[in-house]
Amino acid sequence: MTKKLCIPLLLLAISIQTGLSFESKLYAANKKQIEFAADHPPYLEDFVMGSAHGKITLSLKVANPFDHEIKSLLLNGVSQKITLSTKVNVNRFNLFLVKFNREVKTATYTHKIKYDNLKKLFTVSISPEESPSETTSYKEAIQLATEFKNITLLHKGQLEHNRSYQVEARTEIRKVRLPFHLEYFFFFLSAWDRKSNNYTIDIPKRLINEALKR
Repeated sequence: MTKKLCIPLLLLAISIQTGLSFESKLYAANKKQIEFAADHPPYLEDFVMGSAHGKITLSLKVANPFDHEIKSLLLNGVSQKITLSTKVNVNRFNLFLVKFNREVKTATYTHKIKYDNLKKLFTVSISPEESPSETTSYKEAIQLATEFKNITLLHKGQLEHNRSYQVEARTEIRKVRLPFHLEYFFFFLSAWDRKSNNYTIDIPKRLINEALKR
């Protein structure tokens, strides 16, 4: 998959629909985004951008987060983290009409999943403030941990008229942490760090205009 998605074209096609609701959402990727690689890395899919209450939000899902080794560690009681990093840039032109990007906001969101072998119970903690969820289903636990919903990219005060904005997103499965810092002895575990490609998405002007009006 290329680092620059075709998502902006899809967003543009959707944005010409007539009628604006109080809360607008644009589905940037209804189909699965699949990456083919030997190690089957994690990837991002199901992008949804929204505008509500003077904010622009992003929802997405992390697909294929764990490989067999990390899943085995999780089921043996070693908690795991799924981290999403976002960076929003605004496109500007200088006096010589050269285009450059200025960083507006960066943020990191971390979801944590752990398993209690005795209780046969998964606990999922969602960033930033939601109460932990518990389930006995591995599938449900993974679904909870991999869904990032309604992340605030920008609020009205950070937006300017006649500017173009982009968001860059990337997921990372954090390095395995073992009790008593044993990962320094089992250094080969660092090979289990997993990262996705960077995804660059244009924020539709329709959503920017809606946020500025509210």
